[in-house]
Amino acid sequence: MAIKKRFLGFYYIVLERMKQLTGKKRFIRLYNIFSMKRLIEIAYMIALLVLFAGIINALLEGQAYSGYIIIPSFRIQSPIETSLNFLAIMIGTLGIYLMHLGGRKTGKTAPSLYVVSGLTILIIGVLIWLFIIGEKAG
Repeated sequence: MAIKKRFLGFYYIVLERMKQLTGKKRFIRLYNIFSMKRLIEIAYMIALLVLFAGIINALLEGQAYSGYIIIPSFRIQSPIETSLNFLAIMIGTLGIYLMHLGGRKTGKTAPSLYVVSGLTILIIGVLIWLFIIGEKAG
């Protein structure tokens, strides 16, 4: 309970300072972006992506092999490899989000730009992941 009170107190102090720096209209837009619900959603997504990257396996089995960047085994994963997996997942997720934005926009050039850039970023994320898999296999 005390942690929640401290967190909320800090949150309201930050919001008050942002209100002083930005003005009323900008503050309302910033508040909608950084509302408590949005911050909880972002924290939830980051926690899921870290779990998808394999942090538990890296913490349990990868500590003994900290000299390797990518361990050539599919059973063991190093902490650096986990961060590379997280990077690839984040890049892929950003690409999918940009393609989603392209589907929501109306106009002639903006949707296609979002879709093409999203697809390019998604391909970069997949290539990073394939590089990791290639290093583990060989």
